[in-house]
Amino acid sequence: AKLMKQYMEAMPPLRPLTFVLKYFMASRDLNQPYTGGVGSFMLQVMIVSFLQHRERDAFNYRRPSLYNLGALLVEFLELYSTDFNFITTGLSVRFDGVYVPKVAADRKKDFWQPQRPFSLAIENPLEPTADVGKASFRMSTVQRSFEVAFKVLLSHVTEPAVPAVSILASTLPPTE
Repeated sequence: AKLMKQYMEAMPPLRPLTFVLKYFMASRDLNQPYTGGVGSFMLQVMIVSFLQHRERDAFNYRRPSLYNLGALLVEFLELYSTDFNFITTGLSVRFDGVYVPKVAADRKKDFWQPQRPFSLAIENPLEPTADVGKASFRMSTVQRSFEVAFKVLLSHVTEPAVPAVSILASTLPPTE
C-alpha cells in the first residue's frame, strides 16, 4: 500500500486508471487471482509500467501529462491487447520501468512458465524474484477482453466514428 501510494503521488493518472480498470476487470469476473484473473496489485503494477513507458518524459521532468485519461485508457488497452508480447517479455517497474526477457538466464527460473508461456511475468518491486503474475492463468482471456474493449473504444473515436451516448459505457456496464 505504501509503494502504491508513492506511485499515485508521482503519477496522477494512476488512481483514475486503476478505478476504471478494476471495475472493467470485475465486470468480467477477471479480477480474482485465485480464479486466474488479475488482482489489484498486479493490475496496478501493469498500469505503473504502462505509465512509466508512456509518460516517461512527463514523469522524469515533472511536466504535466500531454495525454488525457481517455487516450491513456485506450493506449493501455492497446498495449496489453495487441502490442505486448506475453510469451517473450516480462516487466519490471524498478529502475524507472523496463521490459525484460522472461527466459534470460537470471530470470528464467522465476518468470518462465513453460506450461503457460502466455502468462504475464511481472517482477514484484518489493521482492524481485517473485512473479506477481504467476497466479493469473487466464491471461489469454484478459488479453482478449482488453482487445475487444480497445476496438470498441477505438470505433467511437476514429472516423467514421460510431455514435454513442457514452463512449466509456460501451465497454463498462453503467451502475446506478
